Amino acid sequence: MRPILGLLLATFVLAQAPPRALLRVTTPEQDPPLDRASFRATINGRDAKVLRARGPGDDVVIILVLDLCGDPTLIDTARQSFAEQLPKLPANHWIAVMKAQDTLQALTDPSPDREKTLAAIREYGATGKAALLTTIEESTRLAHRLLTKSNLRVALLYVTDSNVYNYREDFTNPVINSSDTRDLSRRFPDQLVRDQIQKASDRLARFEVPFYVVHLNYFSDPINESYQRGLLQLATESGGSGAFCRSRGEVPSALEQILGEAVRHWSVTLETERGKARALAVDLFNGDRDVPNRARYVIGK
Repeated sequence: MRPILGLLLATFVLAQAPPRALLRVTTPEQDPPLDRASFRATINGRDAKVLRARGPGDDVVIILVLDLCGDPTLIDTARQSFAEQLPKLPANHWIAVMKAQDTLQALTDPSPDREKTLAAIREYGATGKAALLTTIEESTRLAHRLLTKSNLRVALLYVTDSNVYNYREDFTNPVINSSDTRDLSRRFPDQLVRDQIQKASDRLARFEVPFYVVHLNYFSDPINESYQRGLLQLATESGGSGAFCRSRGEVPSALEQILGEAVRHWSVTLETERGKARALAVDLFNGDRDVPNRARYVIGK
């Protein structure tokens, strides 16, 4: 973990965390666009001070995590899509590339150098086991540290083709007693997956970075559908979003959509009180508009 943090934080750490407690709230860009000077917020029903708002056009770091080990044609389509889309990003949009297989590993530091980024994507070895669920907490913690130690917007983007049956750990909740018709694993075969998603949701509530996911290969069996619903749940709870591709032709548009939402998100910094671990409910407004935003945070843990 330390080598990864060193790679990603060395370039961007500008100052130690200030003494006041800050909360960075994610909200997507709207139509018509949000106004930087018009944000208001409440925390647990009480007015909260808005310190700053950073949005589309401001500096952003996208931590791109590749979790790919399936159909080579889908992976090659994703690579080609990145080759077409990344050069269109402004120079102040920095990309870091990581791989999730085996252990979370940094392939490139955050950089505006598109050729360097694309070289890492091209050379990435798409082999091994699915690892999104087993690396999501570590990668989110890393992104959160970068967010809190810098003045930048930060987003975490997983591109995955993960099949729940391809994890090293068995998430499929096999029937425990084949002769017992009352065995609950018969009635709820996706229970283990749902439990894992809920545990991940509870852990990720401690972090303030939006999570985005593009799944290249939608699987229609019941356990994978439960798993994929869970990934979307994790994304939306964090203030991010997700897209799931049912064909090769959907891959470019899905990547364009989610990458676009990641680079255009707003990060609104609020001042809050220091204290013991507690849940915070946030409501965000822009002028007369009640804007959608990540609502659940747990701080102090």
